[in-house]
Amino acid sequence: MKRKTIVTGGAGMIGSYLAEVLVAGGDDQVVVVDDLSRGQEQNLRHIADRIEFRHGDLEDERFASLALGDANTVYHLASRAFGVSYSDGRHLQILHHNEAITQNLLTALGASPPRCLIVASSSCVYPDQGPDTITELPTFTGEPERVNRGYGWAKRFLEQKATLFGQEADVRIVIARPFNIYAERYRWAGEHSQAIPMLVKRVMDGTDPVTIWGSGNQRRSYVHAYDCARMMHGLAKTTETTVANIGTEETFSIMELTKSICAAAGVEPTLRTDASRPEGRFTKSADMTHFRSIVPEFAYAIPLEDGLNRMIDWYHSTDFKAAP
Repeated sequence: MKRKTIVTGGAGMIGSYLAEVLVAGGDDQVVVVDDLSRGQEQNLRHIADRIEFRHGDLEDERFASLALGDANTVYHLASRAFGVSYSDGRHLQILHHNEAITQNLLTALGASPPRCLIVASSSCVYPDQGPDTITELPTFTGEPERVNRGYGWAKRFLEQKATLFGQEADVRIVIARPFNIYAERYRWAGEHSQAIPMLVKRVMDGTDPVTIWGSGNQRRSYVHAYDCARMMHGLAKTTETTVANIGTEETFSIMELTKSICAAAGVEPTLRTDASRPEGRFTKSADMTHFRSIVPEFAYAIPLEDGLNRMIDWYHSTDFKAAP
């Protein structure tokens, strides 16, 4: 009998694209596990008749045990990712939430180990000090990214526990560390939303002036969720146990990003910066040398300009207007 590929968080921004990539490959019986706290069923509407959807909370040990059995491959993406304003004062809460999911995931998989477990970590595991372009550094040197330290510690623990699980259960482990992923399938989270959707909303709402957190000179690399999903799938198709960045070396300042959003929207508001608000690490880009050595055929499909146009469409979409 064909065994399953399970995607936790598969109704989310990245997970839904990953489910589509898997279905398009035609090799897997795809099962999406999601509690819809951040994911949305409409993200799966194009493939709803070709997947199995299991609705529930992986913080519930019994549900996790029932939902995660009989898998050949598991992609673990389930988490609640928000912008830096949400993290402030909630670091321990974020850590507890993600630790509960990690514990239940590995307990459930221990009863029926897959051949491969791909876990979505985060660039937040890296310390603020260090090179602007980050290689796959060891993660117990220094503190994780300070503005997201609860999330960063949770992902560090996930990486270590998954590694030990793989060694003891003879499961191939792939750890992916995404950098600043965005897409039009983002679920609006109000004032706790991430940078790109937050800036798109400010610009599209006609806000003038538009306030940019920090100096505006902080630089980031951005990858569309569809490309992120394809990169994770590419890593899974190899035979290696590995840790790999998912991102790009190319960076844009937050000011440049905001100007690009304004250009895509056809507006010219006044842009102001607020140095009293957190901006995180000044420059953050991914050294992709290791990834390219493993998946040399990969090519990005959605450049930032196209992705921002998709975000403008997202603002006008029913999905956005219906979001809480």
